Amino acid sequence: MVPKTVENSTPQTPDEISRYELMVILFPDMSDTDTEKELNEIRKHIKDAGGEIYHEDIWNIRDLAYTIKKQDKGYYVIFYFTYDPIKIKDLEKGLFLNQKVLRHLVVKSPKDYVIKPLSELEITEEDRKKTRMEREEEAKKKKYGAPRKTVKKPEKEVKETEEKESKKELKKEVKKEVKKEIKKEEKPAMDISDLDSKLNSILEDSDLKL
Repeated sequence: MVPKTVENSTPQTPDEISRYELMVILFPDMSDTDTEKELNEIRKHIKDAGGEIYHEDIWNIRDLAYTIKKQDKGYYVIFYFTYDPIKIKDLEKGLFLNQKVLRHLVVKSPKDYVIKPLSELEITEEDRKKTRMEREEEAKKKKYGAPRKTVKKPEKEVKETEEKESKKELKKEVKKEVKKEIKKEEKPAMDISDLDSKLNSILEDSDLKL
């Protein structure tokens, strides 16, 4: 729980009051009753210290940008309030010691600050992935240089190239067939004397039955 801050006895002037923005991320597994109880403690602490909450933005349970205390989700709430700058460290110390608070962030709001709706502040998971991919691409470019761009050939040029390749393959096949035919024709004819000797050996074979 956030400890109560003792107020100063000296009255505050308008110049001593500043505007702040507090983002609190609570554990997501708490019941609605416990969550509301924690938020009421924070509200009470701000009011007891002389502050005034002029706007609250409850985001409910959302994905965390990274794992915190083994949690990948958290219950988000943003408080916009006025507060004495001297006491702001007490508020932060109490939030830091609160075991139900995963993370908190207090920032001082400019005088001309306009509260933005959730739709403008929200970063979707798709945006996170896109941003992460862009960072990875930039890192690759720095390490290996920009990748070469592949130029796509016109469809007509692709067809002409395919036809040329097809004609080359056809010429190769024709040449192979012509060479085979030439080799067959170049085979020397059998000598007549060789033919006679082979016939005689067949006729003289004792196992041959006529």
